[in-house]
Amino acid sequence: MFVLKETASVILSIFCIAVTGYFLGSIRIKGVELGTAALFISGLFFGHFGVSIPAYIQTLGLIFFIASVGMTAGPAFAERVKANGAAYIILCLSIAVTGSFTCILLVKLTGIDKALAVGMMTGAFTTSPGFAAAKEAVSDSAQAVTMVAAGYGIVYPIGVVGKVFFMQLVPRILNADMEKERELIAVKEKEKGRQWGRNYRQIDTMGLFPFSAAVIGGILLGSFVIPLPGGGEFSLGTTGGPLVVGLLLGHMGHIGPVSLKMEPGVTRVMKEIGLLLFFTGAGAEGGKGLVLVLQTYGFRLLFIGLILLLVPLAAGFVIGLKILRLPLLNGLGSISASMTCTPSLAILTKVAGTDDVAAAYAATYPFALIALVLAVQVILMVA
Repeated sequence: MFVLKETASVILSIFCIAVTGYFLGSIRIKGVELGTAALFISGLFFGHFGVSIPAYIQTLGLIFFIASVGMTAGPAFAERVKANGAAYIILCLSIAVTGSFTCILLVKLTGIDKALAVGMMTGAFTTSPGFAAAKEAVSDSAQAVTMVAAGYGIVYPIGVVGKVFFMQLVPRILNADMEKERELIAVKEKEKGRQWGRNYRQIDTMGLFPFSAAVIGGILLGSFVIPLPGGGEFSLGTTGGPLVVGLLLGHMGHIGPVSLKMEPGVTRVMKEIGLLLFFTGAGAEGGKGLVLVLQTYGFRLLFIGLILLLVPLAAGFVIGLKILRLPLLNGLGSISASMTCTPSLAILTKVAGTDDVAAAYAATYPFALIALVLAVQVILMVA
């Protein structure tokens, strides 16, 4: 007799979603592929047919991803901000404010549920931390959590594909001289690397000790709640806390004689495992209410999702490239980070022909995560 216990069933479900998602993500159409993002789409499918993943699996995955990003960006973070840091922050905040204002306006004009609208905005921004923060903010209502997940699920694929195309089309439309653009970012952003000056003691060879410390410190920091005017409250939560502490520890590099360095190969694996766990759980959750939401609100949600995507992108293009006058590749790298879209960065790297575009992305990304976590909470209070 074949008996599948609950724990085994959950593990089986995670890896069934993973196998399907990674296969879907490997399919290329004219050089464009979804990559890891396809795990979420696979999760939507399985979730629609009743597959359920415990919520703590999502949280664990998100913490893995966020803490790893912080540890990776931390060592050279200050150096990367010096060149165009102020411009990156202005661009990032402008895009977040534009997206928030658009979302609030659409709630007022169309009458859609605000939890659904916030989920759609986080999908348009492809922001996993923003999505997690939105779910955490409405966690008192199971229906609201479902609406957030469904909204994210409806718009997320549009957000990924739209930004991937945006990164490819803008240089073509502007008829950019890519050799000249590469020279500009090589001069402004080329990182010299960090000189440690001495050898520090590694507690473990892979760097799981500092990673674990970042997780512990991040969860504790994220647990502090700050009251806001009007009865609201703010906390970094399990989203922002590990990011901030990861950045801090990564930037410090050591505490006394103890190294806080994490091996690059390990951070890549931790980020991928984190995304696997988060996207499989989040997709399965969103799939439960996806069809019902579409039946209730109709396919006008797809049009609303396009607005939530295109308005911030247009604002980023005008502010970053025309007002702040960032070099094209710096501007596009910062826009990718402001809308937290790793697939669009991957495409931009190929279009640019250089990995140097990642510097603008790395300098902007932490600010974008924090800005979008704050934006989600503001929208839910105001809309």
